[in-house]
Amino acid sequence: MMKVSSEEKLLQNSIAMTVALVSFGMLFASMFLGYFLVRFNSPVWPPVEIENIPQLLPFLSTLVMALSSYTYWRMEKVALNDEGAGKKFWSYTFVLGLAFLVLQWVLWGTLKSRGITVANGWVTSMVYAFTWVHAAHILGALGTLVWLKKFVFKKREELTDVKLINVGKFWHFLGVIWLIIYLMMFVL
Repeated sequence: MMKVSSEEKLLQNSIAMTVALVSFGMLFASMFLGYFLVRFNSPVWPPVEIENIPQLLPFLSTLVMALSSYTYWRMEKVALNDEGAGKKFWSYTFVLGLAFLVLQWVLWGTLKSRGITVANGWVTSMVYAFTWVHAAHILGALGTLVWLKKFVFKKREELTDVKLINVGKFWHFLGVIWLIIYLMMFVL
């Protein structure tokens, strides 16, 4: 059996994350395309069914995502040299990820209480679809954070920095996707 060098493992891990991110990107891109087709073919914008859409909760979610990207970036910078600081920033990132999910839960409840449901039409169903699919990816990203903690803080190995970088790519990708969703669905 041939032994794989650390450079080959690095390349394999980076390619795997790139393929995953491209496939997630294609999922969101197809959703964005569908949204734009509905929006630009709509005679009136915003449609009546989303006139009462909450603004504060999505804004707070955006702040939480931005802050979590910052804390992850800080973790990347210190984790391999200062385990205590790395754990601290890992915890901040994880808690902010949970806070984002809580804000999404509150958003869905607020939408429902205002009579904005999936059954109201194309646009409302897209609001739910975008936020649900994104929240599912955040759940997956929180799982990768738990997995990452095992390798960065408990079981150091030669590819620890690669794992840290690849999970960071996923985390930051979700932050960018949320920013696009926020701007598209709640601002413009």
